[in-house]
Amino acid sequence: MLFERLSLSDDELALSELHDLYFYRLYKLCYSFVANKETAEEITNDVFIKIWQKKYLLKKVDNPEYYLLKCARNRALEFLRSQRPAFELLEDDLQDFSIAWETSPEQILISSEMVRHINKSIEGLAPKCKLIFLLVKESNLKYREVAELLNLSVKTVEAQMSIALKKISLSVPFSLTHP
Repeated sequence: MLFERLSLSDDELALSELHDLYFYRLYKLCYSFVANKETAEEITNDVFIKIWQKKYLLKKVDNPEYYLLKCARNRALEFLRSQRPAFELLEDDLQDFSIAWETSPEQILISSEMVRHINKSIEGLAPKCKLIFLLVKESNLKYREVAELLNLSVKTVEAQMSIALKKISLSVPFSLTHP
């Protein structure tokens, strides 16, 4: 809807809403590549500037969130290429990640202590594993989309998700008892 509004007119309010909605997710992705808060913020803002400049192309976008994440990834990689010719994905501490929980009947049953345990176990994941887990679970991307974003194989994403889910389930004290 916001992409459509942007593509059809100079709707600055739509750009502002898009920025408010996606800035933090894009920032987290950029930070995972560049490991510098100021640079990640600058790259993320550049993405929104490019979106504004090329808004006429947005009509053709089927999945706006995936498109924005891919734009952010590409801008971060461009930055890294400009800094040094040979680079690898930086695996520094990604402390700014956390899971945003939506309220549902099942989640109401989870105590705040359980949520703390889950977030703590997510924080304890290896950086690449954590990034993959959050892209799948927080951003609702398909394994194929995450693989493409991070330039990995789908099998690697599947393996990392399996590792993440196993570690989270093992570290969270969870039991169901029937009355």
